[in-house]
Amino acid sequence: MSYDILANFYDAFIDQGVYDEYLDLLDRYTSVGSLLDIGCGTGTLSVEFAKRGYSVTATDLSEEMLQIARYRAVKEAVELEIMVYDMLDPIGVQFDTVIASMDVINHLTDLEDVQFGLTNIYEALNWNGIFIFDILSADYIDALDGYSERDSEYHFDWECHKGDKPHSIVHTVTLHLDGDQHQVNIYEETHDLNEYERIVAMVGFTVLEIKILPERAILVCQKMEKKK
Repeated sequence: MSYDILANFYDAFIDQGVYDEYLDLLDRYTSVGSLLDIGCGTGTLSVEFAKRGYSVTATDLSEEMLQIARYRAVKEAVELEIMVYDMLDPIGVQFDTVIASMDVINHLTDLEDVQFGLTNIYEALNWNGIFIFDILSADYIDALDGYSERDSEYHFDWECHKGDKPHSIVHTVTLHLDGDQHQVNIYEETHDLNEYERIVAMVGFTVLEIKILPERAILVCQKMEKKK
């Protein structure tokens, strides 16, 4: 799996400012309770959630990412329940809060999958539960075409080229490890913000806030308890 290879370098791709926005929104919209972190990567945010007193289940598609998350939890002396999970599968457990940070939704390959994944999340939330996720802007994705970077600290080259769909991008990352090269391709696509708002409403969520950042929007949604 591509992210297994990238696991030791994942943190180099993370924007701490976006993490700080999530922590601020969590403090404003949720109370301590059960929290599902989908696509947790190496567990940086999951650990912070646990430090704030949440009962955290941290999930990712990559076992290698989760191994680092386990190490990080032990190092920071917090408890995480850690498991491999694909958001296109039913969750089967109820949570007070669900988080999907740092482009998780953009890795779904079409709007049908977005609706399917968000439906699974809606069904896994308790009434009045909060779901926070972000999506990259179409302008940002389009501007990535032709971008390249060499990181001397983590020893990788990163190139971006547009994909075969509108507002899609293929990230080609070449890792230089012990004299060997490992190349992985990561696909992302996005859509206009109003498409995500439409799907969120169709699934049943109420949007409480949309935070617009230079590269992305963060949506805070609630599963409102139905009036009797």
